[in-house]
Amino acid sequence: MDDKQQIYRVIDANLNRLREGLRVCEEYFRFVKNEATQAKFLKNLRHKCKNLQDSFDANALLSNRNSAEDPFSSGLEANEGERETCDDLLKANIKRSQEAARVIEEFAKILQTETAPQIAKNIRFELYTFEKEIYCGNHI
Repeated sequence: MDDKQQIYRVIDANLNRLREGLRVCEEYFRFVKNEATQAKFLKNLRHKCKNLQDSFDANALLSNRNSAEDPFSSGLEANEGERETCDDLLKANIKRSQEAARVIEEFAKILQTETAPQIAKNIRFELYTFEKEIYCGNHI
C-alpha cells in the first residue's frame, strides 16, 4: 500500500469516526435530554460530513478501507469501556469528533484537495463552540 492509499485509509476511518461520534451526541440530545435544538445542530453538522466526504474520491476511500487488518478492530482499548454516565458518553464523543475532524484536516492537506481541509476545520471549530456552549452555557 503506497502513501496515498494509506492516507485514504486514514481519512475513511476518520470520516466514519466523525459521523459516528456526532450521531452518538445527536442521539443523546434527542432521546436522553429531549432537546431538539442541540439534536438538530448535530444532525446538520453530521450532514456537513457528507460535503466533506464528497470532496474525496469515494472509490479511493472505500477501496482502501481495511477493517479486517485494523489492529484496534477487536476488543476495547484502555478507557473505551469506561462510561459511567450519559454525560461521560457525550464528552467522549464530542472529543472523538473533534479529533477525527483534525485528522481529516491534516491528512487532506497531503492529498491537496481543494475544500476538504477547510470543511474539516470548520466542523472542528463548530464543535469547539458547541462544547463550550453546552458546558458553560448550562444547556445540559
